[in-house]
Order: sequence, then C-alpha cells, then structure tokens
Amino acid sequence: MAGVVVLVVLATVLVGFLAYRSWQNEQKRKDLLFAWATNNHYTVAPEDDSLCARWTGNPFGEGDHRRARDVVTGTTSHPFVAFDYSYETHSSDGRGNTTTQTHRYCVTALQLPTWLPTLQVTPENMLSRLGNAVGFDDIELESEDFNRTFRVHAGDRKFACDVLSPRTMQALLARPAGSWRIEGTDIITWSPGRLTPSTIIAALATLQLVVDGIPSFVWKDNS
Repeated sequence: MAGVVVLVVLATVLVGFLAYRSWQNEQKRKDLLFAWATNNHYTVAPEDDSLCARWTGNPFGEGDHRRARDVVTGTTSHPFVAFDYSYETHSSDGRGNTTTQTHRYCVTALQLPTWLPTLQVTPENMLSRLGNAVGFDDIELESEDFNRTFRVHAGDRKFACDVLSPRTMQALLARPAGSWRIEGTDIITWSPGRLTPSTIIAALATLQLVVDGIPSFVWKDNS
C-alpha cells in the first residue's frame, strides 16, 4: 500500500514538473517573439480571433474553439500578419468517452496590391497521390520535379501557369516544401507548430518569392 502511495506521489510530482517546464518553454517562446517583433518595429497583440474567419481555405473552417493568438503585424515590402492559429476536434469511442484534440498552426499572410484569383499549392503526399488516382483535380505544370513535389489547385489554369513560372517553380523547389495560397487580396502560408521569429522570416521569404515572380500583366489584368 505504501508503495502505491509513493508511486502516486511521484507521478503527481512528475506531471507537475512537466507542466511547469512546458509553461516555462512557452513563456520563453513568447518573450523571444515579442523581443524580435519590437526590435523590428512590429506590433504584437495577445489575440485577434477575427482572423479565424478572414480566410476560407485550409487550415481554417475546421473544428471549433478557433483562436488566433500571438498576433504579429508589420510591413516589409508589403503589410503582413503572422499568428498562432488553433482549433479543436472531438472524437468518441462509442462508449460515451470523448477525446478532444487541439490542432496548432503557424500562419503568415502577406497583403497583395490587388485582388487575385485563388491558387493553392501544397506538398504532394500519399493521400494527395491517391486523390490523383481517383480523378481529383490537380494542375500539371511544365516542371516534372514540381509536379512530383507539389499539388496545385486553381480555378484558372492559365493564372496558375502565369504565377508559377519556371523561375518561380525552381526557386520554390530549392526551399523546404510548404503550403501556401493566394486568396483574395492576401497570400498566406501555414504549417503545423508554434510561431517563432524563424518561422515568420521563412514564411515571409517564401511568400515574397512568389509575389516577386508574378508578371506585371497579371497585376494589370486583375486591377
């Protein structure tokens, strides 16, 4: 009996220690993010849940208890916003027990000079390859390497080809494969995890790469 009590106490202490370390690491992350933003003359807000309904595609529109926290806003070549996005999903085992899972993403959005048609690029994987096999739409471009690495969705194939020029595709292939989408007057990127200065810097670099590669006639045609 005494041994069981000792084990319970030790387990309680361990859980408390792990919870404290998790809180401590989260505080360090927030402090680092705030210091970096301040040094770059960006603004940080604890939360802005209106961002949860600003876009309609992935990773938005799923689950409930949607939150946008640690919101960083500023301007590089274009105004941008970056934030931690989370939502919850629930599953049941059929015996009255419900499990809640929290999904977390780093989201960065760059404001565009004008509205553009929707174009989404996501990394190719086993599920998306299965989608190709059963006929789900995926635009094939000139680069076979790009087609093997990414999945492209757009209502206008010509627009996709104009934005994803050979030079832009080559530049994207040289970077870690990520998800991004042009939606309305924004281009956004998202990835699982928590927001840090390095994730924002990398995301902005990818988005700027795409924007810089858009031909001038595309802007004129949609202005």
